[in-house]
Amino acid sequence: MRQSYSRVDEAKDGHAIHSNETRAKMIHAAIEVFGALGYEGASTRALAERADVNLAAIPYHFGGKRGLYLAAAQAIADYARERMEPVVVRLRDADRADRATRIDEALSSFFYIVVGGSEPEAWTSFLVRCERDADDAFRMIYEEAVLRFERALTETIAEAIGCDAGDESLRIRVAIVIASIANFRTLRNMTLTSLGWDQFNPGRLERLEAAIRQFALGELLSVPAGGRQGKPQSKLKISHRSHRKAIRGKP
Repeated sequence: MRQSYSRVDEAKDGHAIHSNETRAKMIHAAIEVFGALGYEGASTRALAERADVNLAAIPYHFGGKRGLYLAAAQAIADYARERMEPVVVRLRDADRADRATRIDEALSSFFYIVVGGSEPEAWTSFLVRCERDADDAFRMIYEEAVLRFERALTETIAEAIGCDAGDESLRIRVAIVIASIANFRTLRNMTLTSLGWDQFNPGRLERLEAAIRQFALGELLSVPAGGRQGKPQSKLKISHRSHRKAIRGKP
């Protein structure tokens, strides 16, 4: 009796493993197909063929095309959140370093995660597509992977320069910096062509990161007009030291 139960249990475990592997394969294929064709352009047949499954697998595992699309977005969001969470934790850790240092490290970490990451290009295409459509997939990725970092960065900068975190001038500058860094990934070929490079390599990424940090820190750590205590709109003195031990995807 015990042996019989064990075999049934083993069969169930095997089925669950196979099901999870199938789902993972379908999500991987979906990111590629949706990234290349967009949501409207991706047919269920194309999705099934790319994943090497039958058409019935899509409704069976995900309830349909939209469910598969959102599952693909969730997979990217989960991965990005896992990468970004340590950056947020270090940025908020007031006992670890002064604010300017924490902001500097956070910008560097964000750069290497976004620009220097080794994720498939299909992920970038998928994000560009859903960002353009401003759909639920984009909101999922943004809210779970970017929003917490954006808030932590804005609040830490506000504390450093003595202004309110809701100050529109500050929020605009933070948005510009984050979008600019993201564009080095989404507009990779434009960046390479503009700089006369054929590809990114560690040395080029290091020079690009240093220039971005210097520019971003100068803009973000300046006091917005109307800052508290009547401070003039001038740049704070900060150190542009490199913190590469805390970056390269290992914040």
